[in-house]
Amino acid sequence: MNKQQFGNFIAENRKAAGLTQKDLAARVHVTDKAVSKWERALSYPDVTLLEPLAEALGLGVEELMACRRIEAEKEEEPVMALLEISQENMKKERRRGIWRMVLAALAMLVAVLAVIWYTSSYVSAEITDGIILKETVDGENYLYVDQEGHLLRLKCGEGVDFNGITLKDEWGSDCTYRMDCRWNKRTYEGTMTGCQFHGISLGRMMDVTYETESDQLFWYDEVHYIHENYYPDPYAEPRGQVFLCDYRFWTGTWDVNASHWKNEEWVLLIKDCISAAVVDIDGDGHNEVVVRTRWPEKPYAVYDWVSNDFSDKQYSIRWLDSVSPELQEQLMTMEEQAQRGRESLQSHMEEGGDIIR
Repeated sequence: MNKQQFGNFIAENRKAAGLTQKDLAARVHVTDKAVSKWERALSYPDVTLLEPLAEALGLGVEELMACRRIEAEKEEEPVMALLEISQENMKKERRRGIWRMVLAALAMLVAVLAVIWYTSSYVSAEITDGIILKETVDGENYLYVDQEGHLLRLKCGEGVDFNGITLKDEWGSDCTYRMDCRWNKRTYEGTMTGCQFHGISLGRMMDVTYETESDQLFWYDEVHYIHENYYPDPYAEPRGQVFLCDYRFWTGTWDVNASHWKNEEWVLLIKDCISAAVVDIDGDGHNEVVVRTRWPEKPYAVYDWVSNDFSDKQYSIRWLDSVSPELQEQLMTMEEQAQRGRESLQSHMEEGGDIIR
C-alpha cells in the first residue's frame, strides 16, 4: 500500500465528512499531530486504530485499506494492506529494540569506566606526620596533613578524637601522629578513620647565613627575625626552582663585644615556607606575620598573638585564600623579583626598538 495514496485518501474523506484534523483526532483518540503525519505520508496508524478510523470517516476497513470506496467485497487487498501496516510497525519496534540495546550497552560501559576511575582515584595509606590545621565546618571536623606538596583535607571518622589532638606540645614542638587515611588523589580530600599520637618532631636549626631584620611584632616593640635553611621544594614544579626556608623570630640585645645575643627569648619559628612578611594585615595597630605557604590549597597563613599578656605566649593561625596585590608583591621570592626585573627590562627594550636576544 502506497503511503502517499493512503494519506491522501484519509485527507479527502476527512474533508468530505466536514471534519478538521483535530475533530478526527478526537474521534480516534489520538493527537491532531498523529493525523497530520498520516495525511503527509510520514507514518501509518496503528493496526488497532484502523476500525475506529474507518468508522469516523464513514468507511469500511476494507475500503480504508484499499484506499477507495468499493461496492463488492474484496478480501485480498485489505488483508495485504493490513499485513503491510503490521510489517511496518514491526520494523519500527525492531529499530527501537536495537537502539534500546545500544543505549543499555553504553550505560553499562559508562558505569564500568566510572567504577574504574573511582577505584584508581583513591589511595589508602597510613601516614606518620604532623597535622597542619584543625578545622570545623558545618559541624564536621577536618584535619589537614601534608602529602607530597599538597594538603590533604581529611574528614574525621568516629575513631578520631578531634578535641584531643594538639598540633604542638607545651614547649612549642610539633606533635606527630600515626593516621589511617583514605583520600582522592585528584581532589586531595578524604577521610581519617584512626589517629594515634606518635611523638614529637624536633625543629632543625642551621647556621644563619642571611641578614637579620627587626620590626615591631605582636605586642613587642622590637622583634628580630631571619630567613634561613633554604632548600629546593621536592614537590614543586618546575622541580628545583622553588625554594623553601624557615623564618625565626626572637627578642634580645646584640652584644657586639661578645658577638652573641643577650637576654635572647624565642618568639616564633615558622618552618618550610616560601616567604613571609611582617605587616599589620588586620589594621589593629600591631604587626602580624603573613606567610606564603607551599600548599596551593591553603596559600597564605596569618600568625597573630592571642593576647597582650606576655605570660601567655600563645599565637593563632588564620588561613587566607588570597591577599592584596601589594602584599603579594611583598611576598615575592628573590627569583620572582629577578624574573619580573628581566621581563620589565625586556618590555622596555622592545618598546624602544631594541630586542634583547
